[in-house]
Amino acid sequence: MLPPEMTRRPKLLIIDDIPEFHQEMRAMLSGEFQVVSLLNPLDALKEAESASLIITTLVMKELDGFGVIRRLRGAGIVAPIVLVTGYGDRKTAAEAFRLGADQYLPKPLRPDAFRSELQQVLESHRSPAGPHAPGAAAGKPTAFLTGDPATLALLRLVRRVARSWSRVLITGETGTGKEWIATQLHEQSPRRKAPLVTVNCAAIPPELLESELFGHEQGAFTGAVRRRIGKFEEAGEGTLFLDEIAELSLPVQSKLLRVLQGGDFQRVGGTETLRFQARLVAATHRDLRHEVAQGRLREDLFFRLNVVHLRIPPLRHRQGDIDLLTAHFLERFGGGITLSGPVREWMESHPWPGNVRELEHFVERLCVLHPGETITLEHLAQQQELPTAWFALAHDDPSALPYAEALETFRKNYFEGLLARTQGHLSQAARLAGMDRSQFHRTVVRLGLHSKNR
Repeated sequence: MLPPEMTRRPKLLIIDDIPEFHQEMRAMLSGEFQVVSLLNPLDALKEAESASLIITTLVMKELDGFGVIRRLRGAGIVAPIVLVTGYGDRKTAAEAFRLGADQYLPKPLRPDAFRSELQQVLESHRSPAGPHAPGAAAGKPTAFLTGDPATLALLRLVRRVARSWSRVLITGETGTGKEWIATQLHEQSPRRKAPLVTVNCAAIPPELLESELFGHEQGAFTGAVRRRIGKFEEAGEGTLFLDEIAELSLPVQSKLLRVLQGGDFQRVGGTETLRFQARLVAATHRDLRHEVAQGRLREDLFFRLNVVHLRIPPLRHRQGDIDLLTAHFLERFGGGITLSGPVREWMESHPWPGNVRELEHFVERLCVLHPGETITLEHLAQQQELPTAWFALAHDDPSALPYAEALETFRKNYFEGLLARTQGHLSQAARLAGMDRSQFHRTVVRLGLHSKNR
C-alpha cells in the first residue's frame, strides 16, 4: 500500500518503451506526481482509467504516440495527454492536437519549464470550463486548435498572464479567437469563481454605452425608471472584458480613463462613489496606434490598456492549421464529406479574411450542401465559392484542357507573372498576391519556379 503522501499526489502515467526515459522522468517528476511507468503502450488503457495526467512519446515499437492518443480518447479517457518527442515538427503537433492531445512538447526538456508546463495542463483541466479537449462540439469551442509554434507560445503566455493581475490588451483580426483568449484569462486566473462580464462596445449605441458600463440612478434621464447596476459594478472582483474597445466614443473614453487611473466611478446621475475591483481585459481588431494617430483613441487611454499585449496571428499566417481545423469542423458538423486534394490546396492558398470563423462557416456550408460526397473544385465553382480569377486562365482555349491541367496552367502563369513583375523578389510578390511570404515561397518551389528568395 502506498503511503498517504503518495496517494495525495496526482497519478502521472508515462508511456514509452525506453527504460532510460522512465528513469529520467522519475528523477524529474516524482516530487510532484505519483509516477507510473509503462514500457508497453498496449497496456495503457487499464492504467489510464485512474490517471490524472498522461505522458506519451511518439516513436515506439508496439504502438506509436498517435495510436496511444487515438486509443485512449476512443475509450473515453478524459485525462489530459501530453505528447513528448524529439522527432516531431509542426505537422506532428497538429496531428497530436487533432487526435485529442492537450499539449505537445518537443525535446530536449528543461526540468523547471517541463514541470511548470505539466502543472499548467493539470490546472487548465481542472478549471470550471472542464478539460480543453479538441473536438468539443457543443457550445463555444473549449480548445484553441493549433500546431503553429508561434501560436502555441502565445497560449503558454496566456496561461502565465492569467495568474497575474495586469490589464491585458488582445488584438487580432475578426474571427481569430479574441473572446476565447479573454475567457481563458479569466478561467485560468485566481478570479475564476467571480463573474466574467463581457461588453461588446460595437453592439451598443453610443448614447446607451455609458449607462451600460457605469449604471444609472432612477430619474437620471428620460426612461430611467429604476436604478440599474452597470457592468463595472456587476463584474465585482472578477473580470470585465471590453470587446471592440476602439468603438468607444471620446467622452466614454475619458470616463473609462478616470476609472483606470483612480479606480473609482459613479453611476450616471448618482453621487455615491463606487470602487472598480475587477481585472480589465480589452480587445480590438483595429490597430490602436493608428487610431491614436487619427485622433479616434486617446493616447493616455491606450497606454493604460496596453500593459500586457497579446496579439493573435491571422489564419493565413498559420497555414498548417487550416487542414487541422478543417478536419475538426468536418467531424463536428457530421456531414460525412471529404475534400479533394485541389480543394485542400485552394483552402491553404485562400487568405481567409474572416479567419477561423470564416473557415468554420465555410465547412459547415459544405456539409449542409454536399452531404456524403467528395467535394471538388467544380462543386465550389457551382456554389460560387471560388473567385473568378481562378478561372481566368492565361490560355488560348482553356476549355480544351482537362480541368486540373487548366487550373495548374493558370497557377503557374500567375506566379510566373508576379515574379517577373517583382524581378524575383519573394516578399514583394507575396504582398501583391495577398499571401504570407513563406506560403508564397512553398507554392513557388512546388511549381518549380525560381526567385531571388528575398
